[in-house]
Amino acid sequence: MASNQQQAGFYTLKQFKISPVIQNVNDVVDKNLPESTELNKVILNWGISESVNSPYVHGYAVVHEGNNILADLPIIGEEEVDIMYIDFYGKTRRESYYVYAVEEIQPESSINDKIVKYIIRFCSKQKLHADTTELRRSYADQTISSMARSLYEDYFLSGNSSDKEIDIEESDGDQTLVIPNLRPDEAMNFLARRAFSSNSKSSLFRFFETREKYFFCTHEYLIEKYKNDVSNDAISISNNLKFIYSTIDDNTGPGQMIAQQSISSLVYGKKVNTISDIKTGAYRRRVTELDYMNRTRITRDYDYSAEHGQYKAVDKLKLTHTKAYIDTFMQADNAPETVLVADYPQIGQGKGTDHQLKPYQYYYENYTTKPIIDYHMEANSIAFTIKGRVDLYPGKLITVELYDFAESLSGMRTLDKERAGSYLVLSVESSFINDEFLQKLVVSKGGLSGTAEKAASTTTVDTTFNMISGLIK
Repeated sequence: MASNQQQAGFYTLKQFKISPVIQNVNDVVDKNLPESTELNKVILNWGISESVNSPYVHGYAVVHEGNNILADLPIIGEEEVDIMYIDFYGKTRRESYYVYAVEEIQPESSINDKIVKYIIRFCSKQKLHADTTELRRSYADQTISSMARSLYEDYFLSGNSSDKEIDIEESDGDQTLVIPNLRPDEAMNFLARRAFSSNSKSSLFRFFETREKYFFCTHEYLIEKYKNDVSNDAISISNNLKFIYSTIDDNTGPGQMIAQQSISSLVYGKKVNTISDIKTGAYRRRVTELDYMNRTRITRDYDYSAEHGQYKAVDKLKLTHTKAYIDTFMQADNAPETVLVADYPQIGQGKGTDHQLKPYQYYYENYTTKPIIDYHMEANSIAFTIKGRVDLYPGKLITVELYDFAESLSGMRTLDKERAGSYLVLSVESSFINDEFLQKLVVSKGGLSGTAEKAASTTTVDTTFNMISGLIK
């Protein structure tokens, strides 16, 4: 439970214990050396990064010490670090990582060379386990989701308590694939690029790790999974995934609750970049399949401007450009074209005599929808900083209350009808500096909201403040 005496963002680092991965007494010259060392008193700055675009979690810690821990332990990139911390809400998080690098060793300053400063870098233990091998594997007549599950069980699970589970979205269509000489996380991305799901129209599968678990899924799957976790109710201890843009400076308990759920350093993504839209093919793409066996050429055009309403997004979205402009300057004949040699039948056709053809590969769907949806997710992302909490990960949904940055005669602040609402979290960079826990979020809904009803909504920061008064205990 949050304390009414705590400043927003306050956290407590309870443990930052480092110890060798392998305890082998035969390698230890001095039997009096400790088996582990607690660093929580000599770390003032550390952080963790996680993203839907990263297959593993990684972090760093800046160590300031004068006890020669670096040599005495010693720290040589064969250690694990056990971290435990408590956030503003009183929630405890315990995580274990593998230390893989020690960098930037230097004196604290030119006038204090008795203190040494250096950076240790760490990553998830399953990343270490998976990176110890490269794989070559073939699959015949299996769904890609089943291939992903097989790879995960064979190469990511070490049998230790630090192993995380994986959440896999089921894909459609049996495939026959040969995975070349790849690391396990590269192999998972190899599969994600080829996966197709009729339930998720974008089929933009990603393989990524958070502090909570692994995922092999689309953003539509995540929206459906977490849609009941978001709420537009007043900010409160029970609704700590709603954030507001507030500039109130109030050191009272309720005031710090507002600060805990306020955003700062807000940066909107690109509202528009027409030249990039044209060159990248943000609305139209063409795929041509050359079938030498049947001496046919199949060309199909894809038009995102006509189909965008069919995609499941966090919000109902609208196009950045008008349809008339797209039809004039982004015509199908000038759209980026992908040319493929088809060694597979079209949907509904047989595989030929003795199954000499591969199954249908969903190349048209993957070469059109995936890059376009990914482009719009990235182009319409926004970034801001919040006070940290332990239960916020990439892939989760949050609600953001954003206002039009303009004065009104009534003094009421009007919600930004295009940007306020629910967002999918794309990345979280957690920073722990002294006793403050901050998180930089990159979030996106895939475009600007097209819902008109938000235009009439008005609110004030004072109203929000009154809603949470008395909630701090």
